[in-house]
Amino acid sequence: MSADGARRDEAQLALEEGIRLFEAGDLLGAHAHFAQAHRRAAGEVRVLSWYGLTLVLVERNSNLGMALSDQALRFAGPEPELCLNQARLHLALGQRDRAIRILIRGVEGAPDDERLQRALASLGRRRRPVIPFLRRGNPLNKLLGRLRHRLSGAPGVPEVAPAMLGRLPPTPGRGDG
Repeated sequence: MSADGARRDEAQLALEEGIRLFEAGDLLGAHAHFAQAHRRAAGEVRVLSWYGLTLVLVERNSNLGMALSDQALRFAGPEPELCLNQARLHLALGQRDRAIRILIRGVEGAPDDERLQRALASLGRRRRPVIPFLRRGNPLNKLLGRLRHRLSGAPGVPEVAPAMLGRLPPTPGRGDG
């Protein structure tokens, strides 16, 4: 096996272990594995996406994290996994509207992907205020909005968005509290 092939295999193993740790909630461990994968295969789109996400979540490096995530999407297009990671990244940065836009883009590219569908549904979408010239938080708009929602028969928004999309609590010991 060539040295390049061995490096790619090592990168793939590190990536898979990082994803497993991320899903288990171990952000620091996942980040270490994604960094290792990035050192071995810096141009691999999945590595760019996952490493970019944990750069934002763990190191709070939003510039580099966003650049890597954007680069992965430019190279591969709206792949479901990459779109989910970018949506997680936008949520971590408090950019809910951008997260919704990237999920919509992902659903347009892969309409049958259940992860994208669930993620988009979990975020929900706000309608325009019932009385547009009043602020959204106006008590009258809030009351009429609730009434409109009940009358429309729309289901409530599930409470899975933070866990599914990676809006995780601040990392302890990083000066966030």
